[in-house]
Amino acid sequence: MCGILGYVGNRPKEFILYGLKAIEYRGYDSVGLYDGRLIRSVGKVDEFLPKIPETLRSPVIAHTRWATHGGIEERNAHPHKYGKIVLVHNGTVDLPEFPDLKSDTDTERIAALLNLYLEEEKDILRALYRLSNSLNGIYSLAIILENDDRRVYFAKRGTPLLIGIGHGEMFLASDIAAFIKYTREYIRLEDGDYGYIEQGGYKIFNNGIVIERPVRMFEGNFESAIKGEYPHFMLKEIHEQRDIIELILPGDLKRIREILRKNRVDGIAAGSSYHAILFIKYLTKFNITPYISSEYPYLVTKPSKYIFTISQSGETIDTINAVNYAKSKGAKVLSLTNYLGSTLAAISDYVIPMNAGIEIGVAATKTFLTQILFGYKLISRFDLNEIKQAIDIALRKDLIQLDPTKKIFFVGKGINYPIAMEGALKLKEISYLHAEAFAAGEMKHGPLSLFDENSQTIFIHGNDESYQSAINNYKEIVARGSKVFLIDPNFLTPNYFHIAAVVYLQRLAYSIAVSLGRDPDKPRFLAKAVTVE
Repeated sequence: MCGILGYVGNRPKEFILYGLKAIEYRGYDSVGLYDGRLIRSVGKVDEFLPKIPETLRSPVIAHTRWATHGGIEERNAHPHKYGKIVLVHNGTVDLPEFPDLKSDTDTERIAALLNLYLEEEKDILRALYRLSNSLNGIYSLAIILENDDRRVYFAKRGTPLLIGIGHGEMFLASDIAAFIKYTREYIRLEDGDYGYIEQGGYKIFNNGIVIERPVRMFEGNFESAIKGEYPHFMLKEIHEQRDIIELILPGDLKRIREILRKNRVDGIAAGSSYHAILFIKYLTKFNITPYISSEYPYLVTKPSKYIFTISQSGETIDTINAVNYAKSKGAKVLSLTNYLGSTLAAISDYVIPMNAGIEIGVAATKTFLTQILFGYKLISRFDLNEIKQAIDIALRKDLIQLDPTKKIFFVGKGINYPIAMEGALKLKEISYLHAEAFAAGEMKHGPLSLFDENSQTIFIHGNDESYQSAINNYKEIVARGSKVFLIDPNFLTPNYFHIAAVVYLQRLAYSIAVSLGRDPDKPRFLAKAVTVE
């Protein structure tokens, strides 16, 4: 998963400086650009910015990389040049090696193949047409043809790519955040699209035919993309959760509620979103069967009539693949996403907007909270004041003190289990500490052997139907000598306890990560929108 920029206009440096920071969350292993000069380096965007020439030229393409093929080395950074082709790429494709090209990356092989087609066709658009029909995989490409000082070319299949329409300038990007400062008009490219942008406009082709795509107007507020007084986006986004409650999940959910309540539904999601679906299942008691996105096609041969899927970005490739698989079998799709211009929204029959605002930190915070609050809306239990009070309590409560040198376990039963899973995920993804979550009732089936005086346990214990049964599991852990931190309604609040627990565990993970010198906004090896398998 990577970030792509393309620009044609009179202020290339201004845009590239802004755009690279805006898409850094999509990848930060290495950075590069091409404006007739190829400039690349390993490291984060801030380390790259001083290397950008004062007189950057148009057209220009740029890239932030999250390594999928080839190591984190300058030679694997984008853009890649082969013959007359210079390009940046997001995605993964399967291509054979070229005899005269020794490369670790699929991107260099794409450049070599496109250059071959260009030599044979003598026309870049015909070459792009052949390329779009021959690549096996997913890709978004921004391309400059050597000695062409007018255009940036593009091709798209499977991963997001947008055209921004300015006045006397045109933009190309993986995310609207890259150009929203300059224009709110954009086009969401579809699979199989290719073409070009130039200073006076753009042209889109699909299967050899010129086509028109609808021009959209983005109405969102991008003030939230600024850290303000907070040292990290993650901390800012944790504290924003109280203030977004009145904005999230707009619209009437009556039809969605009716479908989910009356039908057998397959729930499909990955990471934090999977934990959210599991929580919603426990909370609502609806007939939703949760599946991990990447495993769904291997587990289900006959999808339910309806599938319910969650993805904060709407671009999670495992979820997209699972949804397309279910659709191919005739399923209808209900999706909950934070981006209405996303691939998931485009392929869904019903779309529920989270409306949580931009989330820059890689670890899901306010989007996860929004996802589980969707469950409360489904059962018509949504008291704004009580939810805000629960979040306030979680934001003020003193944090427990964990020893990073000891084992860390999160345990919960029933509806508390997905909260434990999310707590463990948050801690491990941003602190790099090994944290595990267990269902309390499974302790005697193996995990209990791990609990001793060298372990610490965070026991999530809500006042729900599992309360009495979980007490026995709690006592079992205490008896093994583990230091147990009980997170229960007495510790936080009985009203919307699970909401408070989510926010509290987010703060805990953040605090530990920072104390260990980690960057919670950009955890190693991870990315915000996982658009490759």
